[in-house]
Amino acid sequence: MELNKENMKKIMFLIAFGFAFYLLIKNLYLVPSFFSSFFGAIGPILAGFAIAFVVNVLMVQVENRLFAPINRRCTKIWPKIRRSMSILVSFVIILGLITLLMFFVVPELGHTIINLTSNIPTYFTNIQNGISAFYKDHPKIAEYAKNVNINWGSISKFLSTNGQKVASQLISSTFSITSNIFHGAISAVLALVIAVNTLAQKEKLHAHVKKFLYAYLPRKHADTVSHICHLTNRAFYNCIAGTFTEACILGTLCFVGMNIFHFPYAILISVLVAFNALIPIIGSFLSTVVGGLLVSTANPIQGIWYMIYFCILQQLEGNLIYPRVVGSRVGLPVLWMMVAITIGGNFFGVLGMLINIPICSVIYTLLRENIHKREKHINCPADKPEPAHKADGH
Repeated sequence: MELNKENMKKIMFLIAFGFAFYLLIKNLYLVPSFFSSFFGAIGPILAGFAIAFVVNVLMVQVENRLFAPINRRCTKIWPKIRRSMSILVSFVIILGLITLLMFFVVPELGHTIINLTSNIPTYFTNIQNGISAFYKDHPKIAEYAKNVNINWGSISKFLSTNGQKVASQLISSTFSITSNIFHGAISAVLALVIAVNTLAQKEKLHAHVKKFLYAYLPRKHADTVSHICHLTNRAFYNCIAGTFTEACILGTLCFVGMNIFHFPYAILISVLVAFNALIPIIGSFLSTVVGGLLVSTANPIQGIWYMIYFCILQQLEGNLIYPRVVGSRVGLPVLWMMVAITIGGNFFGVLGMLINIPICSVIYTLLRENIHKREKHINCPADKPEPAHKADGH
């Protein structure tokens, strides 16, 4: 091999790459802490982009539909302030919904807690009566229970000692807790500022990113990256819009059904169901268990009926509402959605379930496009009619 300028560049690159790889392997134990510090530093930026992406779903509807009459009539000053007003109205709507939910849910939650605490003696009495009846019907078990000696003094001493240790640890960690809260508040403010600026200048940011792509990448690769980014944006947008729509539908159906069947805590449980609907698979289980326990505190029989009712509602939602509302928006078949939820949940938990659906939608769309592209370039003999052979007399 000639040691010309081009080959020397390749050799120097290989040496540098090998040295960097050696340092990486040698200091592999520092990689997790490095990534933790890195993502901790850029956390507010990522949170700001995430907030902007979610709020953008509502802002687009406000800007194009709610302000549609003003967009047609006002053509001078309005175009300059339309984006600012859309951002303001979007945040006001979100804060208003949160305030409204808190206004209805917090009193209901307080009422539920008061009922639970006031009924604790009744619950203990019922448990004791049930145990007494059980011992009466099973005398051998009752005799065995009497022979079990429990040292309540040791248990009390253990709880007291450990309670003092926990209290001292909490007092010593007060400063760190306060600093974490302060740091979290600053990060939240920074994330909101970044989100507002991103929403206000999203067209400029899109243009800058596009210029960067076409300036530093070959046109073919830049087109591919741009197409993937477009598919990703559309998939996440449709997934967020569809998931929130499905959650509102399920919460409303739950509230209507609970009022029809006169189940208690209708508002509280319906709001919990709507929030849990944002979590695939696990959310339905949480809604069934938590709702059943809350209803059972008022009436155990009604708690059982609630669980039966919600299981039926969940089947209706899973087979009819979710595939049509979310699946149709994302463009992903039901089987692929289940695969995406399972893989994402096993690797990254609840967040993985939410994110993996649009990611799999992008992969599915790219695979489908690639298959169609290959089918056009493949000439299958079976697809073409065979030419008619002339009679040769044999």
